[in-house]
Parts: sequence; C-alpha cells; structure tokens
Amino acid sequence: MVDRRVSPDRMLTESEGRNGLACFLLPRIAYVLIGVGLIVLPLPCLWGQQQRAAADVAPGQDAASLPSDSEAAGESVPAASTSELPEVAPVEPVVLGETRNVHRCGDLFVAGQPSPEDIIRLKEQGIERVISLRTDGEVDWDEGGLLRKAGIEFISIPFAGPESLTDEVFDKVRRLLRESREHPTLIHCGSANRASAVWLVYRVLDEGVELEKAIEEAKQLGLRTAGYLEKAKDYIARHNDERRVRPGINASFLDPHLDVSNWIQRFEMESREVYAHRHEVVAATGIKTGDRVADVGAGTGFYSKLFARTVGDTGWVFAVDISPAFAEHIVTQADVDRIANLTVVLAPPRSITLPPDSVDVVFVCDTYHHFEYPVATLKSIRRALRPGGTLIVIDFERIPGKSSDWVLSHVRGGKHDFRREIEQAGFVFLDEPIIPGFKENYMLRFRAPD
Repeated sequence: MVDRRVSPDRMLTESEGRNGLACFLLPRIAYVLIGVGLIVLPLPCLWGQQQRAAADVAPGQDAASLPSDSEAAGESVPAASTSELPEVAPVEPVVLGETRNVHRCGDLFVAGQPSPEDIIRLKEQGIERVISLRTDGEVDWDEGGLLRKAGIEFISIPFAGPESLTDEVFDKVRRLLRESREHPTLIHCGSANRASAVWLVYRVLDEGVELEKAIEEAKQLGLRTAGYLEKAKDYIARHNDERRVRPGINASFLDPHLDVSNWIQRFEMESREVYAHRHEVVAATGIKTGDRVADVGAGTGFYSKLFARTVGDTGWVFAVDISPAFAEHIVTQADVDRIANLTVVLAPPRSITLPPDSVDVVFVCDTYHHFEYPVATLKSIRRALRPGGTLIVIDFERIPGKSSDWVLSHVRGGKHDFRREIEQAGFVFLDEPIIPGFKENYMLRFRAPD
C-alpha cells in the first residue's frame, strides 16, 4: 500500500490529493490507513469531542414502519435518546440572598455584586466558579479569598468602561462560559450591566441565539450602557465565522458504540426520498467523468459510491463526515466493493478540511441544517471549490402549516433562508432542479465565484 502520509506542516500536493489525501495537514492530526483510503482523524475525535454534520433519522422506530422522509428522520424519538436536540436554556430570574439582579441560564448565572453573606447561597446553587468583572477598589472585601475558602474558584477579568471592553476580555469570558455546563458559573459586575454585555456575545456566537433576541435578553439581565452594547455587536460582527447554530444537533453521532447497521436500515430504505430517487439525483447534479466531488455529510456513503462510479477512473470522490463510525464504514465498504477512487475525510464541525481549488462539485444532502457553524463551513466549501465549481444542496422543505412537526422543530430554516445564507457566502444561485419523486425535499444548485 502506498504511504500517503505527509508532514503536518504543509499542504498536500495535487498528486497527493489525486491519490487520496484530502485535508489541510495541521498539527495534532493522526493518520489511519484503512482499506483503499486515508481516514483523517483530528485527535480530539479519538476522544469523542467532534460532532457529526449529517444525520436525519432518529433511533426508536422500525425502518419498515417509516413511510416518509420526515418520519425516517426521527419524528418518534424515545425519551432516553441522546439524539433529541437540546434547547438553549431560557433566561430566568432567581434569588441569591441579597445579590442584585440575578438571572440564570442553565448552569450559568449573571448577576450584580454578591455580598460576603451570599457566598453560602452560591454554594447551595452548586456554583463552582465565580468570574468578577470589577476593577481594583470597587469591592472593599476579599471576595476571592472568601470564595476560595468556600471551595469556589475565583477568576478576575476586570474592565471599567466601554473603552476597556476589548477583544481579549470577550475572548477570555467566552472560553470560561463555554465550560459552564461542566463548572456551573456565576459572572458578575456591580449591577449586571457589564456582565450582560459579555454574556450577549457568548449567547449569540456560542449558543446560537439570534442577535435581536439575545439583545432583548441581555437588557432583561441588566444591560443598559449603549457603549457596551455597541462593543458587543461589533465583536459579534467581526467573529461571525464562529457563530454556532443549534448546538448539540449532531451530538448523538459521537457515540463510540454507534450501530452503523441500524443507520443503514434508516438511511438506505426506499421510503426515504433521497435514497429512493438517488439515481435521478445523481443525474440532476451534472457530475461527469473526471470530476472531483466532495460528498459532505456522507453518512453511510451510498451517494459517495454512486459518485465514484460516475466520475470514473479519472475522477475522485471525497466522502466527508464527522462521525468516526460512518467514516470507518465507508472505507470498509469501498474496499469490499473495490472502489479505488474514493477517500474518506473525517472533518471537524467548522470545516470540510479540503485544500483550496481541489474539487469541482460539493454535494450536501440532508446535511446543511446540521451545519453548526454554517458561515465557517460555507467558507471552507468555497475555498475547496475550483473557480466556477458547483455547490449542490438538498434539504427538507420547511413550510409552517404544511411540514411535519419534526421538520419544523429540527430544521432551523426553510429553502429561502438557506439560499440567502449561501448567497451571502458568495455563491451564485443557478437553478432548482426538479426531482419528480421529491415531496419533502428540494434541490438547489449554486456556482462558486470565478
């Protein structure tokens, strides 16, 4: 077997890409050669920290009983299933002794200044970490000392006005607030004004709440200084690539005991539109001999195999997914089926990890609504496509009053919403090919800039 590994400090060459290595080669990447392809494993994946970006069938139903795509996609989910989409915690007022203006969002508390007598209340609420935004001289008692004595971690990130609310402050606070599920946290200033401003950035970029809604919530928490709000909005605008939507939508596919055969039954059944009409879809893509194709959110790989046959010996297919179990399955099946022009790429949630100008077509089927970082992922897709290349998106029609309850709750946007996002990323809308058998899905085609 040809060793396709290259050093982690450079990008692959065109010939290496042709031979099957398809990723930006970054530090902390493990290479596992299996079968005919190279699985590219960012090390955090080995510890179960990566998330998958392609799955629309929840466990809990017999595949034979699922007559439609939306039902196949998880309309009935057992209560114990981890595939249910976790909701963003609502803002709720709470009482912590004499502490002013306290609100709770799950395991995160935003508040004014606690008193020494209130520390016991923090302990009773299970708070393990306190972040203070107050500067030296604002507090006339040893807050850090008393908190540490009570077994609560104390972190100071001081700033005193809009001019001192820097990117460094936002960055530090976001890192800490992302840990609040593991370490219940209270963040405070004097009145919750400053705390609400930095919380706003976290709420939008890390919890996926729409900006206008998050602003209203921040005002409810105590944000009242226009300068702080403008600083937060500016930071959000400049870090839009990091914006996360629908956190946790892909979490169930990290299960190290994931039963791939169960998902094959759900994905590859004739009552699922995108499977039943797979040959019509392939024809409508316009993919031809010699093309290089990225199947993003490849799942069990049935489209990747069809594309490999379509592009022939002079073409190449990259099956991109973030589920290690699905990646291994595709490689194994490609070996069994003697498919020599297919490489599996195990990607992180923010990027498809393909080199610049490396593919002619990117195909995304029932996966776009699973992109947790759509701006960043679309940027990586645009980078990977050759000038004038094609992006094809298939997803669920989401029409209030017509679509199923599952689609309305699970799919975050409709066709026009997703088209607008893709166009905002620089793609040019081409057309909407009609697949006669599609009732719950649609297909859109875009061109990358020349």
